[in-house]
Amino acid sequence: MRIQEHIKLSTAAALVAFPWLKKDGWIPLASSVLIDVDHYLWYSVTQRTLSLRAAVRYFGQADPPQLPQARLLHHPLILGILLVVAVRTRSKLLWLILAGFLFHVSLDLVHATQMNNLKRTLSEQAQSICPECGQHYDGLQLHTIHFASNLLDRYNPQHFIVLCPTCHEEAHSLAHKPKLIGIS
Repeated sequence: MRIQEHIKLSTAAALVAFPWLKKDGWIPLASSVLIDVDHYLWYSVTQRTLSLRAAVRYFGQADPPQLPQARLLHHPLILGILLVVAVRTRSKLLWLILAGFLFHVSLDLVHATQMNNLKRTLSEQAQSICPECGQHYDGLQLHTIHFASNLLDRYNPQHFIVLCPTCHEEAHSLAHKPKLIGIS
């Protein structure tokens, strides 16, 4: 899920929770967005660079690696430790941070499920044949043609296409030069 979508949904959740949380509503909002700092920290350490631009480019590539070590704060063990510490210390702050983390992770799970369903459905419709090069490929990759501005339309199959890894990489490298059929 893109950061913009996390911000929109987390803000909506904070507004819903505002009558109960009042001035503390910013804490789960901030933690639900800032949890993704683990991606940047992992990238900075492994690539030995502090370049935010390079990290965004890395995670924006056609099929970036989904490594568990790049998602440390998302890990159930870390969330469990935070839960235990929050219970033992009875810290409202830790409970609110945990609520934001859990909201974010639940959005990620919903997103991953929806994207996997789209990939499976579109791959079956394409009969595992890349619509660009015509090659049969069992592991077609999901490519977003258009990002819906309306979150309710986010997972509309019309916004996606499945491509072989080569054509998918080419689609990302030609993002500003639409040459592929159906890709803009």
